[in-house]
Amino acid sequence: MKKIWKMRRDSEAVSPVIATILMVAITVVLAAVLYVMVMGFGGPTTTTPTGSFTAATKINATTMKISFGVITPDTPPSNLKIIVEDPDGNVGTWNWSDEKNKYSITGTPDVTDNVNGEIEYVDLAQNNIINSGDYLKITMKSTATSGTYRVTMLYTPTGAVIDDITFNW
Repeated sequence: MKKIWKMRRDSEAVSPVIATILMVAITVVLAAVLYVMVMGFGGPTTTTPTGSFTAATKINATTMKISFGVITPDTPPSNLKIIVEDPDGNVGTWNWSDEKNKYSITGTPDVTDNVNGEIEYVDLAQNNIINSGDYLKITMKSTATSGTYRVTMLYTPTGAVIDDITFNW
């Protein structure tokens, strides 16, 4: 019996130097794993801004004004795609044209019984950023079809919908 107890007292587990090295190594590995989890595995990600249309105002038989609310973070209109759907389900898509602050038609069929229209972005602050109060002016080449229209604002880098608004023309 004495030999067993003597053997236990003489043997040591892990030396203090080895234990310290193991603790430091485990801490470094845990810190690296936590960093990767928090920062993400890939490069920078693109998030869709938040914002809204605030009002649709009929100016006349061929023109409608769609006002923007606050959009955060700051977003240039060149990052938007505007989709207009008429009462018959026809869809027109307008993409930004930097030359004139106007959108040109790219979708077919065009809005309102294949009558071409135009969307103009009015930048009240003239800073090339969408601010509250800026608006879209939708102008049809002829009188718009009566009924409910839907205008959808997409963020082109992600393809996600920022907002949409419905109105009667």
